[in-house]
Amino acid sequence: MSLVLSGQGEKTSPLLRVARKYSAYLSYPLAICGLLWLLALPLSSFSRRAYFSENAMMPGQVYTTFGTQSHMDAMDRVDAELKTKDQAQAVEAVFASIGLDTETQEFTYTKVPRIGKHAGTNVHGILRAPRSDSVEALVIAASWTTANNASNVNAVRLMAGLAQYASEQVYWARDIVFVVTDSGEQGIEEWLRAYQGLTTTSPLFVRSGIIQAALSLELPPAKRYTGLGLYFEGKGGQLANLDYVNMVQYVSRLERMPAYLHGLKDVPRRAHWWTKYTSATQLLLRQVRAQAFGLSTGIHAPFLRYRIDAITLAGLPQPDDPVSAVFAHGLFTDADVPAAPMQRQIGRTIEASFRSLNNLLEHFHQSFFFYMLPANQRYVSIGDYIPAAGLMIASLLLQAMHLWWMQGPDELRSDSPHTRITRINAYYALLRATLPSSVGIILRVHALGLVLLLIPQLIASSVLTDATTTAYLFTMALASISMVLHTSDIYWTRRIEWRQLKSIVSVYLAVVVACLSVMNFSLAVALFVVAGLPLVFTRVCRVDTRIRRALGVLMLVAVSPVCMMTLGMHVLGCSSNPFRVFLADFYRFGSLVYPLVCLVYWPVNLLCMIIVLIQ
Repeated sequence: MSLVLSGQGEKTSPLLRVARKYSAYLSYPLAICGLLWLLALPLSSFSRRAYFSENAMMPGQVYTTFGTQSHMDAMDRVDAELKTKDQAQAVEAVFASIGLDTETQEFTYTKVPRIGKHAGTNVHGILRAPRSDSVEALVIAASWTTANNASNVNAVRLMAGLAQYASEQVYWARDIVFVVTDSGEQGIEEWLRAYQGLTTTSPLFVRSGIIQAALSLELPPAKRYTGLGLYFEGKGGQLANLDYVNMVQYVSRLERMPAYLHGLKDVPRRAHWWTKYTSATQLLLRQVRAQAFGLSTGIHAPFLRYRIDAITLAGLPQPDDPVSAVFAHGLFTDADVPAAPMQRQIGRTIEASFRSLNNLLEHFHQSFFFYMLPANQRYVSIGDYIPAAGLMIASLLLQAMHLWWMQGPDELRSDSPHTRITRINAYYALLRATLPSSVGIILRVHALGLVLLLIPQLIASSVLTDATTTAYLFTMALASISMVLHTSDIYWTRRIEWRQLKSIVSVYLAVVVACLSVMNFSLAVALFVVAGLPLVFTRVCRVDTRIRRALGVLMLVAVSPVCMMTLGMHVLGCSSNPFRVFLADFYRFGSLVYPLVCLVYWPVNLLCMIIVLIQ
């Protein structure tokens, strides 16, 4: 109540008086400072050198032995079996010949609601650890295609060799599960649901214990690889434990097959600071894109939803590699597989990684789960990047307080003690007249967003296709803008106080960004950029003419979800409409992007248009 009445001369705390005095001048600088803070994160002074918090792993303390003739023979058996059997039967036969407990899982799934069913097959084999009772397990996974839809048979071959190697050792303290799927992320998701006992449609009967960590392999067609790309982001912004990432990078360098974050190689130490800055910025943008929008970076992502630390290692072919330049989907010939030294180096990197994971005494917990990586072997902790979100939230809250105090006629903000009771009564009368209208328009706009959220899950399966998704988006956009113009010019302009409406929306968006920043910082920043910044600068100057109001609406249309998604098709590299991609991730993996677009981003954009149009 002190905050509400402070604008009408009520006695308040010194902090509120200072906020009231300077809130009009601090909101915009705070928003800009938050963005500048983000731009400073690539600087080397913001990051620290990576280190190990979990000493029990002892990375690089073993002598690796992968690459003997028996391991190569196991890899060749995959090629031999593929000539006479289909993929699932071939892998199952190879796993059984090695001595693994094998099982095949057949399942069906839908990519988006009510849009047909797709069939898939998973095959897994379990190597029982001789020194344990199957209480814990490690997982190596691979799909028949990479994230770029290239053939991934090289990874399946290498997995067979690793299974043969692991079966010859007696020091394993955890079971090792080898999983091969033909449906990418969805296949791993179905396998995990069955493994955890969350589904009864395609159950698993051959299981092991609690999965402690997972590693997925992607080796696109190539003769030679210059290194490995390391990917660690999940669909909902989850991240693998930093110790896991640091350990894999460390042992990969020892095996002379370095793992680079997102495939970006190191910048020379003596390079110009601007070269280092641009390289770090590029790497951070890739992480923000993957973490905020849940774009596919490997089949490790579903594991992170179940609190299983997982990463993907993807081979980086040489630029002049002849096989990589003209690769062919399907079966490989002996001349197409990587050279034996390449297979040995990658295999020993995975061997050293699993030897370190085998040493773990408990689940990863000592190092960071919230971080950003501006360069290989360097990190930015949550304490260094979260102040940027704090500045953005403070900008919204200060502007909300200022607008709440400034609503109504100037007579309500007089400091005369003789009219105090009259001002307070007039203030309450203003709230009774305008607050229901402001809340009503907010609810109506969010109801429109709820319709956008529910319609794709209710319409017929023949309607929502790749060709009609864009048309659907534009139809909803035109309907929304028509609603804004109708309510602003016909009815609501007579009852809504625009300062009050903007104040309520600012508080609402600040709460959403604050909650989101501790779960998915990248998504919170993206939401503030596309929705928070336009809200902060809405009606920053007078809009007393129709031309100015029209220009304001046009600028808001430029940052609307339709325009941003159209731009995102090129920036994010989506093969289909981003709206459909977000819908599929929400339906299959519970991603937050699609609900946020429908219930936060779109309504806030429409409310900004209403604020501009109110006279």
